Amino acid sequence: MSKIKQILKKILFYILYKDKNVYYKDNYNSLNFLHLFFWNFFRPGRAIEKIKYRRILFPKKLKNLDNNIYISNQDYSNGKIEDVCSEKLKKYGTVLLNEYFSEQTLLEFEEEYKKDFEDIDKPPSNNYNKSDYLHFSNILSKLWFDEGIIKSLEKYNNGIPYARNYAQLGSVKPLSNSKAKSNNYADSWHLDHSTLIQVAIFFNDIGEKDSHMQTLVGSNTYPAVTNPGNLSKEYVEKNNLKIGKCVGKRGSVQIHCGNTFHRFKPFPNSTRKWIKFVFSSGNNIQLDTNNIAKMLKNDFNLDTLDKKSRKILSGLFPYKLHKGYELKNKGFYPTKFKGI
Repeated sequence: MSKIKQILKKILFYILYKDKNVYYKDNYNSLNFLHLFFWNFFRPGRAIEKIKYRRILFPKKLKNLDNNIYISNQDYSNGKIEDVCSEKLKKYGTVLLNEYFSEQTLLEFEEEYKKDFEDIDKPPSNNYNKSDYLHFSNILSKLWFDEGIIKSLEKYNNGIPYARNYAQLGSVKPLSNSKAKSNNYADSWHLDHSTLIQVAIFFNDIGEKDSHMQTLVGSNTYPAVTNPGNLSKEYVEKNNLKIGKCVGKRGSVQIHCGNTFHRFKPFPNSTRKWIKFVFSSGNNIQLDTNNIAKMLKNDFNLDTLDKKSRKILSGLFPYKLHKGYELKNKGFYPTKFKGI
């Protein structure tokens, strides 16, 4: 039976993916509507999740789309940053808020996590270095639950964004921009989880000749799936897809939707240092008791957070339930009945 499936798969791929200059190895993804219809019909899981969490957008004509993913710091003062940000996210799948956080805020954060920054400050290599999960603090909360950013995500998500993973720093300083077997950064055009949205804050200036993330603007509006693999660079070039370059000064904020094709573009001896906060619409939250312990090792009181921030964290740090939990279908769920 397995041999028959393999033969059928080869025949199918031969029919759908004839151009071997753009479809090869694990690069069989595309924005072709025939391909998208096939994969969404036979592998509907991603589409179902997007429909369930109201994350469906109408495909845009990518050839007519510009790549102005940037928002200048002059736009932050009008109190409507969430309108501009959410609209650009819907249009491009990516947005770059230039110099959003002040130098004072960054210095305060760096002082609080001085040891963690030292841990990721390593010589050039083809590895992405991560800190341990950060202990909670007021300055971490200030960055994680910034009002303008959270409101922007709410408008884009059609609902409150839930923290998907715990906070940690990241840094990469490539030794080489060539394909290296030992690298652990994602330098191929790929997709993330279906309802994921990521916020990253730069702790150093990042220009076009520095290591940075790139996105295919507007690709978030297409019902792409992960099953065929990645998009090849040849496919991107052949179809003249526009690239958004996530570059900006220290304190800038990069936001991208998981349905946007993106990749890491390495440049030798060029550092990218940031903290990222990953959110979702409420699914695929990576609850881990060990990481809870790491983040609360300084006895931070979560009850000091405002109501919305606490709700955003409720998947990673569950609310205390006085009536307890009960075992059901091999999982623990809140007890429904009182007095038992």
